[in-house]
Amino acid sequence: MRGRGSLLHWPAVITFEAAGKVFRAGGRNVTALSAVSLDIAPGQTLALLGASGSGKTTLLRLVNRLVEPSSGRVLVNGRPVRELDPVRLRRGIGYVIQRGGLFPHLSVAQNVGLLAELEGWSRSRAMARVAEVLDLVGLPAAEFGSRRPRELSGGQQQRVGVARALLLDPPIVLLDEPFGALDPITREQLQNEFLALKKRMAKTQILVTHDVDEAFRLADRVALLEAGRLLQVGTEADFRQRPASPFVAEFVRARHGAGGAA
Repeated sequence: MRGRGSLLHWPAVITFEAAGKVFRAGGRNVTALSAVSLDIAPGQTLALLGASGSGKTTLLRLVNRLVEPSSGRVLVNGRPVRELDPVRLRRGIGYVIQRGGLFPHLSVAQNVGLLAELEGWSRSRAMARVAEVLDLVGLPAAEFGSRRPRELSGGQQQRVGVARALLLDPPIVLLDEPFGALDPITREQLQNEFLALKKRMAKTQILVTHDVDEAFRLADRVALLEAGRLLQVGTEADFRQRPASPFVAEFVRARHGAGGAA
C-alpha cells in the first residue's frame, strides 16, 4: 500500500517509486523531493497540491523526463521512463504550462500544429486535426487560426496551449498550474471547460496547483506535498474528515477560499 489513498487493485498508468530529487544550488545540495511513492490509475486526474517550493512541479516533470530523479524511479504503463526515448515519451504526453507557452512569431494554427509537423503528418491531416482540437477548446480555426498569440486574451492563449497538448491525442496530460495566471472570472470559466473536457476524454492527468478549492474541484484525488515530502493522498472527504496530520488540517482550512492568492 502506498500510503493513504493508494490505488490498491487498480492498474497504474503512472507510478512514482520512492522518487527523490536533489538539486545543486549555491554550492550546496537542495532536496526537492524525498522518496515520493504514488500511483495514478487510468483516466484519473490527480492534483499535486502544495505551497511554492513544495516539489509539485519537480514531481510532475519527472514523468516526461524534463527532470531526472536522483533516486527511486518513475514508471509509465509499467515501464521505467529512464528506459524510454525522451522524445518519443514526450510526444505521447500532453504538457500544458501557464500562459500556454506559445511561440509569439507563429499563428495559433502553427502553434497547435507543431507536433504534427514534427511527426511528418500530411498538411491535410494536420490541418484537419488542428481544426478539430481548436473547436474542442472553443476557438474555431476559421476565426482564430491565423491570429498571433498577442492578439489573444490570457484565457484564449491558455486554450491554445491545451489544444496543442491534445493534438496527438496523448493518453497522459500534464498541467503545470494552467490557470494560475488568469483573473478569477476567466479562471473559473476555464475550470468549467476543463471539467467538460475531462468528461469527454479518457485521459490520465496530473494537475499542479496551490489552490485547495481548484484541486478538490478538478481532481479525482489530491496529493499534498510539503518541502518535498508527500503528506497525504486522497479525496476531498479524506482531507476534510481524516487529515493525516495537524499540518494537513491547517493547510486545507487556511487555503480554503483563498483562490489564486497563495
